Amino acid sequence: MLLAILISLTGALGSTASGEGEPRATTRCKEAERHALLEIKENLHGRDVGFLSSWGIGDERRECCEWIGIRCDNKSGHVIRLDLSPSTHDGRGFYDLEGNLSSSLVDLHYLQYLDLSYIDFSGNSFPSFIGGLNKLRYLNLSYTYLSGKVPPQLGNLSSLQFLDLSETYLKIKDMEWASHLSSLQLLDLSSTNMSFAHDWVHVVNNLPHLKILKLRESYLPVTVPLSRSFVNSSKVLAIIDLFSNHDLSSSIFQWLFNYSHSLVHLDLTSCSLNGSIPEAFDNMAALEYLDLSWNELEGSIPQSFGNMTTLEFLDLSWNELEGSIP
Repeated sequence: MLLAILISLTGALGSTASGEGEPRATTRCKEAERHALLEIKENLHGRDVGFLSSWGIGDERRECCEWIGIRCDNKSGHVIRLDLSPSTHDGRGFYDLEGNLSSSLVDLHYLQYLDLSYIDFSGNSFPSFIGGLNKLRYLNLSYTYLSGKVPPQLGNLSSLQFLDLSETYLKIKDMEWASHLSSLQLLDLSSTNMSFAHDWVHVVNNLPHLKILKLRESYLPVTVPLSRSFVNSSKVLAIIDLFSNHDLSSSIFQWLFNYSHSLVHLDLTSCSLNGSIPEAFDNMAALEYLDLSWNELEGSIPQSFGNMTTLEFLDLSWNELEGSIP
């Protein structure tokens, strides 16, 4: 079930943006967009980055819709997909590309899919002009060494469905920008610094289409009070991964039980959980994966676990629990 959710989400976004399965247009690429792409290339460099050699100015390379990493709309010829991630292209190693992101990116007005993961931006600030790509549905900036704050302009991307900012040096002091991403289905802020983002629970609760939430090792702050009555809570949130957030506590359970009917995968490994395990887990009708290991939980293992017929994986190790799984 977990794999199916991931495949259906990323697959749908990828096929929609790329136009795969349809014949290529005979329309030549737009000159302004070709120029913008060459400006982007000019600001990047790396070791033997062969896939960018298809980008050129000679007559045989003028068709930017044929360049590696580029997809154009089959009817209009506009660039709708830009994938420069070294991890995507055969033979490319991580961080083979480095440099700066050109502001010419905003000239790709019809861009829906942008993957810049594993490009070394050397601690540069988050490029706020990305917020001008208002048709963007997929944005992956993971492992890019971006630093500083997430600019409020990112909240302009109201069509965004997939956002991955994991493994960066970003400091997220609040989540107000994310509250405007009403179409968001996947949010990954793992290994960022969210220690001051006290509004994260409130914002997540108001993302009605969110299916996947990954905040691993994000220094999440203790957020109280937590309520079980959120009118706008997503009805489809299936995956929550809060692995290794040491400032959380068992009060997080109150919030998690909002998603009893949709949650399939829950990872709370090493989250400073204490006290007993709530019997309310009995109400999690769809849960397949539950990891509560490396916490400070104590007392008896709840009898309710014996009623969780959908559960396929359960890890309670490295706690102070007594008894056996019913």
